[in-house]
Amino acid sequence: MKQTKKIHQICAWFLILMVGILQGCDRTTKETEKVAEASLYQEQEEEGLSWETAAHTPFGKYPEPVACTVGRKSNGYTLEQALQDDVWTYQRFLADFLNIEFTNAFDVQSEEDFQQKVSMAIVSGDIPDIMTVNGQQLLRLYESGQIADLTEAYENCASDHIKEIYDSYGGACLDAATFDGRLMALPTTEMSHGPGVLWLRKDWMEKLNLPAPETMEDIEQILRRFIQEDPGGNGPGKTIGLVCSPEIAGDSGGLYMLNSVFTLYGAFPKQWMEQEDGSVAYGSIQPEMKNALAEVAKLYQEGLLDQQFLLRTEEDCQELLAEGISGAFFGNYWSSEVLPECLLKNPEADWTPYIVPKDENGYVTMFEGNPNSSYIVVRKGYSHPEVAIKMASVQFDYTQDVEPEFKNQLNRDGMLLNMHIGYDDSFARSGATLDQALRGEIQVDELNATHKSNFQKITAYLQAKKEGEVPSPWDWRQYKSYIEAYHLYMETPIKRVTPVFVRETDIMRKYWPALEEMEQEMMLRIVTGEAPLEDFDIFVEEWLDAGGDLVTGEVNRLHTQDN
Repeated sequence: MKQTKKIHQICAWFLILMVGILQGCDRTTKETEKVAEASLYQEQEEEGLSWETAAHTPFGKYPEPVACTVGRKSNGYTLEQALQDDVWTYQRFLADFLNIEFTNAFDVQSEEDFQQKVSMAIVSGDIPDIMTVNGQQLLRLYESGQIADLTEAYENCASDHIKEIYDSYGGACLDAATFDGRLMALPTTEMSHGPGVLWLRKDWMEKLNLPAPETMEDIEQILRRFIQEDPGGNGPGKTIGLVCSPEIAGDSGGLYMLNSVFTLYGAFPKQWMEQEDGSVAYGSIQPEMKNALAEVAKLYQEGLLDQQFLLRTEEDCQELLAEGISGAFFGNYWSSEVLPECLLKNPEADWTPYIVPKDENGYVTMFEGNPNSSYIVVRKGYSHPEVAIKMASVQFDYTQDVEPEFKNQLNRDGMLLNMHIGYDDSFARSGATLDQALRGEIQVDELNATHKSNFQKITAYLQAKKEGEVPSPWDWRQYKSYIEAYHLYMETPIKRVTPVFVRETDIMRKYWPALEEMEQEMMLRIVTGEAPLEDFDIFVEEWLDAGGDLVTGEVNRLHTQDN
């Protein structure tokens, strides 16, 4: 406990200094108030604690211990271990900071077991005080009246910073957790992955005197010459073309997926898209899909697409890159994280991001992903529903300026609040901040812990390059994503398309598994040439007859109600 108080004292002095710095540098009133809000807990230690203050502020400590049961997936890190561990754990810190006594309603390690426990709790009507659920489970809990209204708790106990983060989604996140005008859960946020990025071995391109790609034709030419001329020295017939996932497309953050090829043709697989007349249609059955599938099938038939892609796991794909067997894959700005192993084996590998293919007007089209993946709910009748909001405010606001080592502990497996809260445009914000720091427009001391850690890696990369040394693969990774990919992102004209995201209902649950299977089978059969392109039209008719028409009608009814 003495060590905990010492940490709080250090935080208090840090915050006081920060207020002075902010005032001296003529920071905005909003920023100064945020620091003052974050120091409330330290002031309370001296002035005494209040139930009223604790229940109506993000960081106020309860005057007496508050009991809270949690249902969580610990991934092997138990609550008992956390509470017995040193103070540099999120559980210990949070328990001390807010004065909450946590106990497990259930504690499982696998996702399958976790979902089973959640479902059983919902059916029995005996849910924990706090737990994480998916969209379908949220709807069931609301309809059965098992969860607490968090509207006032959010207003009182979400910090200004947390509210600003949710506002960056234009209401999409909170709306998904709102029923009849009341906020019934705290959503996890899924930031925008940005446009698809083609990662290419630039060192191979330089060997072959190949320019940077712009169009789909340019990409095809690069793949063709990689395979035919073997710049990696793999041997005749051993270099493969574009690495691809068997899912092909549809996930906005889809590593090894071909979303960028589909959107080039105006196709949006697996997305519900609003039409000009205001209706909603399923992207995978639209006419544009046919042209996109024709392009992908052409890549496969010519051998420019990995001929074994149907059998590839994510680990297989990464191994192809690490071993230098392939020099091309689609991902996103963060996809540099799968490449350090390649650099360890081949330090000369120069993987470079490109935002392509561009259309005839020089634009790249992307579709946004669902901003919600899960939700934190509170049991109806729990005496302190604001606890969930306070936990989120502490974890995703108050602790953002702590040291990186501590922050890593806060987000380790087994944390009590299994969620993430971050800006929709986190990538652009981070890139801009780090870029300004490199130019000296922001002082390093002004960076939060995460930015400071990334800045150190980026400057280490630049220093190694300057001195002619081989950079650390992990320093390289931060530079490529947060500087090089960021600049490319800012320079490329991008058309953003936002799909319609709807809550899953009974009709969807009944028909969707079979409809998804039909869709996947259709795409794979056409791409591999097992079925002719004309079979796409047959698939559309069969999809509608198999329940797709009913689901589409339901989606349109929900969309009309929500708007």
